[in-house]
Amino acid sequence: MTNTHPLIQVKNLDLHFGAFHALKNVSVDFHAGELIGLVGDNGAGKTTLIRVLCGIYAPSSGEVFFDGKKIEKFHPKLAIDQGIETIQQSVGLCDNLSIARNFYLGREPVKRILGIPFLDFAKMREKSTRVIRQFGLRDNVSADDEVERLSGGERQSVKIGRAVEFMNRVVIMDEPTNHLSVREREHVNELAVQLKEQGLLVIYITHDIFQVHKLADRVVIMENGAKVADASTDAMTAEELEEVIRQGGRLVEKREAV
Repeated sequence: MTNTHPLIQVKNLDLHFGAFHALKNVSVDFHAGELIGLVGDNGAGKTTLIRVLCGIYAPSSGEVFFDGKKIEKFHPKLAIDQGIETIQQSVGLCDNLSIARNFYLGREPVKRILGIPFLDFAKMREKSTRVIRQFGLRDNVSADDEVERLSGGERQSVKIGRAVEFMNRVVIMDEPTNHLSVREREHVNELAVQLKEQGLLVIYITHDIFQVHKLADRVVIMENGAKVADASTDAMTAEELEEVIRQGGRLVEKREAV
């Protein structure tokens, strides 16, 4: 059951890079407790839209609301402060740092001894160990181990656990299962559903409509910078949504005309 008002609301969003029209009058609502598949081919505009939500790009026109309040300034730090976390396959962790250090990256707890600040390694180990076990890391992995020891799926587990622990409200998963084994893909997808069930908004970016259709409550399809479909997975099959992508939204236009 989703909340009645959107956690994130995008209205008539346009974004230009010089003469290039990257986003074209995009409007879409995202609710807490939803898992939404954001789907499209390369260059469709899905990553560009997410970069607006993450504060990397400021729109040329249109409005973005977070929990009912209009966003006036677009900056990555402001998005993080609002509780928006992006999980990508290839970035987000430092291989030469321990799991505990990566878990608290940029949020390290500090204790003072004789007024001098020191990193609180004991707290970092304790909390990160509890969370990484909850999100599926092997028992023989220690919070003191360097991240380079982890598999791709385990790295995603660390990032997802970090997002939950620091009370984020939105988790954006950008192609989170690329280059993972079948078992690791299943594990990451289970975690995505788990986040939704905890009441978070999960936006799952992918080009694989069949994978995300099994997980998502809704699928939003983008093509050439525009939203061409926004459908409940109960209302349209994966095959029908794939046809929408092939036809660039013309299938939806035909349905609406009937």
